[in-house]
Amino acid sequence: MKVHRLERDVFHLVGERYESGTLAVLDGDRALLVDGMAAAPDAARLREIVTVEWGKRVVLLVSTHYFSDHLAAWNLFPETPVLAHEMASATFWTEDFRSAEEAAHYRKPTILLSGGLELSFGRHAVRIFENPGHTAGTLNVELPAADLLHVGDTAVGRMAYLRYSAPEAIDRALERAQRRGRSRILRSHGEAAGPEVLASARGYLEGLRARVFEARRGHGRVRAITIDECLPPGPAATAFESFFHARNLASIEERGLYPEAA
Repeated sequence: MKVHRLERDVFHLVGERYESGTLAVLDGDRALLVDGMAAAPDAARLREIVTVEWGKRVVLLVSTHYFSDHLAAWNLFPETPVLAHEMASATFWTEDFRSAEEAAHYRKPTILLSGGLELSFGRHAVRIFENPGHTAGTLNVELPAADLLHVGDTAVGRMAYLRYSAPEAIDRALERAQRRGRSRILRSHGEAAGPEVLASARGYLEGLRARVFEARRGHGRVRAITIDECLPPGPAATAFESFFHARNLASIEERGLYPEAA
């Protein structure tokens, strides 16, 4: 597991499975965790680091969205409340491509949120607010004192994932995240980045829409659209991004997305 110190009391831990991460905010002997890893070994290592090596009590668990690849640790803290969007359970049961092991990560959330909430935790005001896009039940978490915004899976790498939403809804969520004006962006997968990843994800959606229009009007194949045709200039696409781009193309055809281009 990679452990990144972002501030003296803010850490980002990135697991092996899917590079799924956890944000840890510390206050004395207390810890608040945002998202809970994708696999049991990563979850166990997270608990070991936070409770044994750091000697912290985990007092609150926050889910940005209730998909199994971010819940693996929650059953390891059975006495700690889980704060999630009011649609958390509905979100969980809509998830596709889930193994039996991942389904077993489910834990019923104990605090359900709609709208927004601000918590005082040490020196931090922890702002938790709805930002539907990737799912209808997505929360974002902002730490102004750390100039940090956790957007969940609103951005996936430098792109966006359409399986559970519509491109327009995700673009609006990305725009809302941009308006927060934070220089440090966390996503539910991968390491911390700058605000350019939000602009890139919006650029990807714009490029994807244009390529779908071209394919349909020219009698081409939507599934032949490459990710490089859609991403704005920047680093080469990763295997992770390419995998979800292929799923996006399948979703466009299966669900009839971009009907105006039909």
